[in-house]
Amino acid sequence: AVISTQSTGNISKFPSHIAQILTSTVVECYRSGLRASAFSFAAMLLRPEYRSSIDPKWKKKIEQIVRKPDKSEEEEGQDPCPQCGAMLPQMTLECGDCKNTLPYCIISGRHMLKEDWSECPNCTWPALYSELTDFISAAPNTPCPLCNKPVDPANVQLISEPNLYAKLGETGEM
Repeated sequence: AVISTQSTGNISKFPSHIAQILTSTVVECYRSGLRASAFSFAAMLLRPEYRSSIDPKWKKKIEQIVRKPDKSEEEEGQDPCPQCGAMLPQMTLECGDCKNTLPYCIISGRHMLKEDWSECPNCTWPALYSELTDFISAAPNTPCPLCNKPVDPANVQLISEPNLYAKLGETGEM
């Protein structure tokens, strides 16, 4: 849901799919308890220019979200930026203080943390150690969500000096 809300920031680049993107964002936000975000995107979706493009399957539910708003929303936790240490929301991928694009965890979508840094042993993409170990311990031979190769728990390591990786975020290449 959070990734959907982040992608709506670039929605103008997909003019023919705006209604579909907003609809899926409303549905996912509502399902995951982000009611204030669901209301905001539902209200945008009910504008005259998008209203006729709403999938009939979801139209009544979206109208109900706007008519009877539940604007409660769980506060997103905050974690330090892996480059400058400034506190920012966990799902933010750009630091407002150091202006760097932050590397993100392939399991959770959260920005990486220096003290919880790991990577997939197959594709070497970054993952929060705690998230990756929980993810692969849930079932044997669980594949990496990025490369789809089985991840052996014995090969997952906590990286104590991720400075090399943190530098990649400065150029936005991750």
